[in-house]
Amino acid sequence: MKIKDWVYPEATEIDTARDLRIIREYLPRNKNIRILDAGGGTGRISIPLAKMGYRIVLLDISRTALNFAREEAKRAEVLDRIEFVEGDVCNLQFESNSFDFVISLRDVVSYSHEPKKAAKELIRVLKPDCYLIASVSNRVFWLTKVERWNYEFEKIKSMLTTKRMFTEVELRELFDELKIEKVVGSGYCSGNIPLRQLDENFFRLENFIGEDPELKYSCEYLVLIGRKHE
Repeated sequence: MKIKDWVYPEATEIDTARDLRIIREYLPRNKNIRILDAGGGTGRISIPLAKMGYRIVLLDISRTALNFAREEAKRAEVLDRIEFVEGDVCNLQFESNSFDFVISLRDVVSYSHEPKKAAKELIRVLKPDCYLIASVSNRVFWLTKVERWNYEFEKIKSMLTTKRMFTEVELRELFDELKIEKVVGSGYCSGNIPLRQLDENFFRLENFIGEDPELKYSCEYLVLIGRKHE
C-alpha cells in the first residue's frame, strides 16, 4: 500500500475537523496524560493533539504510514510529543489500564481481522472511568450507494452481509463492555467536496448532520463515545 492510499485532501481536512470536534468534547484538560491513537496512520489526529500539548502513542500496522507520520510530526515540531509504535490493534502490546484516553477512528476496527477482538483490546488498555472514541464504516451509508454497482444483486447482498461495515446496533454490540454515552456520525462530506470549495458552511453542515440522531446515518462513519466501567 502506498501513501496516496491514506491521503485524500478533499476528505481529510473536513474529516479531521469533525473528528477533532468530537474528541475535544471529551478530552481531559490535564495534558499530563497518555493518549493512544490506535490505527492513527499518517498522524492526522495525533499531530493536532500533540500541537495542543498532549503526549500521544501513535500505533499503526503500516511502517510506511508511521514513517510518513514521523516526517509530518517533525515538520510540525511535535516529534518529541509522539511515540511511534508499529503494531496490530487486535494484539496491543501494552499493559492493561495504561492509557487515559483511547482513539481509533475511521475504519480501523472495521478492517481489522477480528473487530470484536480489536474492540476488546482497545477497552483493555484503557484506564477505568476514562473515555474511548472509536468509529466504524457505516453499512447504511454504503447501501445508499448501490447505483455505483448498477444494482447488481450479488454486490448488494454482499454489502448486506459484510462483516466489515456495521449498523449502530452492531457497533454498540462490539463495545458492549463500555458505558456507551452516544453514537454520532462523521464523514457526510467526505470526498464529495473539492478542497478549493471547502469553507465554514461545509464544516457546520458536517457537524449538524453528524449530531442529528437520524441524519447521522447518512455519514460514512459511525463514531461511538464510551467510558470504561470503574
